[in-house]
Amino acid sequence: MANSLTYRLLLLLLLPAVAAAIYIKGQKYDPALINFKSLSEGSSSITFPREIEGFSIGSQPRRYNKENLYEYINGHAEYFIGAGFVSLSVGEYTKKGSEQTQPDATAEIYDMGKDIHAFGVIADETGKDYKEIKIGAKGIKSPQGISFIKGRYYVKISSFTKDAPLIKIAEAVEKNISEKSDAFSAFSRFPALGEVIGTRFIKEAYRGLDFLPNVLEREYRVNGKRIQVFLVTGSEKEMEKLGAAFFDFFKKSDIKYQTVEKYNKRFYKIIDPYEGDWYLLPSNDALFGIYGAADDDLVRQFSLH
Repeated sequence: MANSLTYRLLLLLLLPAVAAAIYIKGQKYDPALINFKSLSEGSSSITFPREIEGFSIGSQPRRYNKENLYEYINGHAEYFIGAGFVSLSVGEYTKKGSEQTQPDATAEIYDMGKDIHAFGVIADETGKDYKEIKIGAKGIKSPQGISFIKGRYYVKISSFTKDAPLIKIAEAVEKNISEKSDAFSAFSRFPALGEVIGTRFIKEAYRGLDFLPNVLEREYRVNGKRIQVFLVTGSEKEMEKLGAAFFDFFKKSDIKYQTVEKYNKRFYKIIDPYEGDWYLLPSNDALFGIYGAADDDLVRQFSLH
């Protein structure tokens, strides 16, 4: 009985010592080594640089997911989630020696799950007063800050003072993202039809078609006409399934089409009472649609594999 009491007293005395050891170890945390694993397919280690041009990260980056993103960007969270959002990490930078409580700049890293989703966000965020810069796969500068994409990540650097070195911060953060920053190979599939007016990404239900997600659309001006070309890429099996969905839709909606064989290609002219005449060009790894100009000769410029 005495031995049992002795052991209990020893355990009670050890508890404060163990708690102190855990606390001391926690104080040695280095914010330069802040890593997180992506919740999307695969994983990637990302670090926030500890110090950049005399500005240092203030504390452990904040982490957000789909459930609490509204706490950071209330009113805009639904847009990101709808665009494929997985997670967000926010780092705050303050000038060394500054006594202010607010950061001089913030670095926001959005994991959008897929490269194409990240592109969709930056395409939507690009306005007329934005200037394209060379950083990541695509970078833009605006009066509010710098944004760029690298792999599946959309990164936004914002400044709250004139002193914050935005370019240096953006370059340092970009360097710490291990994802490749190569341009999307899908863009090389778009033909040179004329003047490119704009390119955008539609994640779901392109033109109201619930079976048509992850679409790249490029708008051209050709001989005074505006032409929209959409592109979906994927495996041969995925393209077969998508083509079947289109023809099933045509049948159910009583939309007529003509099969055309020209220029060593087989494609379809759709006689659509809602959208007007347009073209559908399927291939083994891609599917194109052309709206705005019902012209067989236009199809000659498309490379179908």
